Amino acid sequence: MTNEIKHIRAMVGFYPNWWHKNYGIAYGKKYYYDPDYRIEVAMKQQKLLHERFGDLGLGNPDPQPNPFVDYGMALVPELFGVETKFFDDALPWSIPANMSEEKIDSLVVPDILNTHPMTEIIRQMDYLEEKYGRVTGNINTCGIQNLALKLRGDDLYTDFYVNPELVHKVMNICLNTIIPLANYVRSRTGTLASSVTPMAPPEMYITPNCTTAQISNESYEEFILPYEMKLADALQPFGIHHCGSVDNVIEGYSKIKNMQFIEVGPLTDLRRVRELMPNTFINARICPVRMLQCTAEEIEQDVKRLVDTGGPYELLSIDAVGLDYGTPDENVRTMINTAKTYSAAKIAEGK
Repeated sequence: MTNEIKHIRAMVGFYPNWWHKNYGIAYGKKYYYDPDYRIEVAMKQQKLLHERFGDLGLGNPDPQPNPFVDYGMALVPELFGVETKFFDDALPWSIPANMSEEKIDSLVVPDILNTHPMTEIIRQMDYLEEKYGRVTGNINTCGIQNLALKLRGDDLYTDFYVNPELVHKVMNICLNTIIPLANYVRSRTGTLASSVTPMAPPEMYITPNCTTAQISNESYEEFILPYEMKLADALQPFGIHHCGSVDNVIEGYSKIKNMQFIEVGPLTDLRRVRELMPNTFINARICPVRMLQCTAEEIEQDVKRLVDTGGPYELLSIDAVGLDYGTPDENVRTMINTAKTYSAAKIAEGK
């Protein structure tokens, strides 16, 4: 086993309702439109994490301002006129527009840099650069099928069978919106990954593929894969985020040869992923519902199973994000400590 690492990397992330109900931190519209408020909140969060989980290496007792931009997952749909709802205890939500066939037929790539809310993000970038000399953070570009569903709604899945030309029309528009947006954001901040996952190299482009858990591999390869191959060619280095099990589309994913990173959700067959992607870095996620509801002993076993099946360890990390209010602190400690100590023991055995 490798001598280069002592243990795998492990992290946790808390959903807005954890922050709101525990500490009264609000993630409403002000968080996304007032950069000074957002920076103040982020520093407060770092202090609170250090007080609560400093023994795990989380947080910072003396955080400095981080001049970052953020808009959740809602910015790209809103460029097309999709309504965004903001919540104090949840991430912004794009309400699917359920566009008609006629509306999709007439759809064009928006004038990205001159359309709200990107104009607001650029205003904040300019303000932060003037105040701090730099701007960090980035924008979740939504992912090709994720965005298509916000535009067309659930009828997109029917279109797969009855109107494939319309599907290709909307997917192509999504592709040609995402690429220039991502390139612009990276030109300003130098990063793209952190808006989707903290586990990938920050300069990497990570496409969010949450909704591909709902389709077959055949549908993925026909309607999504051609566009994700173009996305991977245009936005290197490239990776995929997938919330749930990737077992239904892993054959298709494995055909993207220039993909360096994949984030997979609970119940994924890591051995199968590793067989098809021997050189791809895997971040394996622990289910936040299990983190909320299970015992520490069960969480320990979940982590050990991922460590046992996800090697080699230099190409593996584990995290648990979206942790809800009420998640036991003991489970957080168990998850991180088990990932580190168990993988360290396994690595030591292999030396």
